[in-house]
Amino acid sequence: MDPRLSRAYGALAGLALGDALGMPTQAMSPEQIRAVYGRITGLVDGDASQPYAPGMPAGSVTDDTEQALLVASLLIRGRGSSSGRVALNAVEFAHALLAWEDSMIERGSLDLLGPSTKAALERVRAGEDPLTVGGEGTTNGAAMRVTPIGIAVSTEDPEAFAEAVWSSCRVTHATRQGFQSAALVAAAVSFGIDWDTPSPSDMTALLWKALTYVDSLPERGAWTPDPDVVAATRRAMQLVANPVSSSLEHLIEQVGTSVASAHAIPMAFALLARDPSPRALLDAANIGGDTDTIGAIAGAILGGLLGIEAFDATMLAQVESVSGLHLTEAATAMLSLRGPSGGSADTQAASKPATSTTVDAPTDTRPTEETTASSPTATPSDGRVVLMGQILVDRVLQGARPIHGGGSEWARDGGTHVGGGFNALVAARRMGAEAISLSPIGAGPHASMIEAALAREGIVDAGPRVDGVDNGFCVAMIGHDAERTFISTKGAETMTPETAWADFVRTMHPGDVLYIDGYLMDHPANREAAEAALRVLPEGVRVLLDVSPVIGIPESLPAHHAIISMNSVEARAIAKQSRLDGYLPFDSLSCRLAQTLGRDTLIRLGASGAYFARYASPDSKTSAAQIPTPTVDAVDTNGAGDAHTGVLAASLALGIPLERGLVLANCAGALASTVPGPASCPTREDIEAAADALAADAAAE
Repeated sequence: MDPRLSRAYGALAGLALGDALGMPTQAMSPEQIRAVYGRITGLVDGDASQPYAPGMPAGSVTDDTEQALLVASLLIRGRGSSSGRVALNAVEFAHALLAWEDSMIERGSLDLLGPSTKAALERVRAGEDPLTVGGEGTTNGAAMRVTPIGIAVSTEDPEAFAEAVWSSCRVTHATRQGFQSAALVAAAVSFGIDWDTPSPSDMTALLWKALTYVDSLPERGAWTPDPDVVAATRRAMQLVANPVSSSLEHLIEQVGTSVASAHAIPMAFALLARDPSPRALLDAANIGGDTDTIGAIAGAILGGLLGIEAFDATMLAQVESVSGLHLTEAATAMLSLRGPSGGSADTQAASKPATSTTVDAPTDTRPTEETTASSPTATPSDGRVVLMGQILVDRVLQGARPIHGGGSEWARDGGTHVGGGFNALVAARRMGAEAISLSPIGAGPHASMIEAALAREGIVDAGPRVDGVDNGFCVAMIGHDAERTFISTKGAETMTPETAWADFVRTMHPGDVLYIDGYLMDHPANREAAEAALRVLPEGVRVLLDVSPVIGIPESLPAHHAIISMNSVEARAIAKQSRLDGYLPFDSLSCRLAQTLGRDTLIRLGASGAYFARYASPDSKTSAAQIPTPTVDAVDTNGAGDAHTGVLAASLALGIPLERGLVLANCAGALASTVPGPASCPTREDIEAAADALAADAAAE
């Protein structure tokens, strides 16, 4: 079978199979499922106690599959819209759904329209315009039936894709949640159709790609107080990435299994990321709640990527026979709407992340308006903040104590976050600067998380790709006394190709700021790549080096336009290495270090502010300026240093005077400590307000 037809057929077959597996358990609790069925391991009859499908024979599908095939039939009959794009006619679709419900009632079925669809269509029966009745639909009805759109429409043209998805949900689910949920499922299926040489290991990357894509689409639909579906799905994916929080029990508790879009779609994505195989459909059938819809969505995405061969042929034959389905014909017709090439000029670029081990020097790395996160906009004359360092994944343990001599220790799960240099780039974006990451990215779940996080924050990903290895992770243990212990693994982020950074750095221009993460100096490949880049650094590019706990200072660091930033512990360690008195007062120590290092030196002192010493020449006297900071009630200092560095880098790139930039950086670090989590930098408005308050207090004294 042609690979694309196999995936199109697989998407419809997976939807039907997941639906049929979940049919006997829908609306039941996990405890009820265990009491009645034990564990669902295959197709079974609906028990007499089943609230929606009592006595339904094994292999029967529900409204999920029937409505999806209704959408397919309307698309085939209409051959697209008047605009020439694939789309549903709202009036025709509304009346087709009403006719479907009438036929279900005639058949004696209890499995009728879902709450959002029913509410909207009752208003249509009463004579209201189908285009005005769907503004309250936030359940998963639009997502459960959207698979034919994913087969028929490529993601290459975002406008056409969004129009097609919107046409399938606007009658009954014309809300932000309705559109997001349908778009996520359709995008995942569509990406799967075009994926180059897919395998189960590609599933997580595909799911993150769908999340990033939908997040970049312009918002559609009415506002409701329900949770954002993209955000909820992203959180579910992050839970799965952490072995501690990836159990089914934890997902049921933290994600939910109801008919709400913010529960069902995140759960389907999480189940697939957890186990990209048909076992995910069995998990869906056993978790309780809206089991048939969660299973149908998971099955559609799984089949869309891996094809019909992923499923048991005997079970599929039973489903198609019992339910009277003709899925091959529908799949073929959907593909004919999509076109022979899927509308994609380069399916390789539309599928897997690049795996080359070098990065080309881009001609224009500025993100488009559609891809940037919500933050103040940089003007064309502003410089850019460019990270030359590493990004990895942080697994945070709260309340942990280092263990000496063996034993065990309990801690609270502080979540899994993208960390390293990423946090500083987020801070730069909050200030409104353009941010670019040169961190290497590998292939695996951590790499996918990093790619998604960069896209979400509007950070340009210009890092080289590394074959065959995932990005590393860091276990961050935060003690009861707020002291931190970091234990890190090495991954793709430590394996920069020799010339990759130099190739990019050559394209930088005066006004840009090169932010160097000192951690990179602890890894030979990164150290060599960094030294090569600094040797070709264009004149006028400013450099901000955060020495990090490993005290990494490149030999090629320029003497001019460079600031070395460090905390108090790092300052005393550098002093000891340089045979200086590390117990000098920090104003004196900053001066001595500036003279010794031959660069402007900044010592961050947390609640005590900072000292900045400007270096002029070996023979010039150096003095230090004390930089004030606001008084705050700190709850979590993790990420405060990153906020400080990112805001200082952004201030330099945006042309803000250094003196003001140093105060802004202090304010950012202080405010970040009042919020739990690493990427906790406040908004530019809040930072500016805190700095203005400091200036007012100083003037009043």
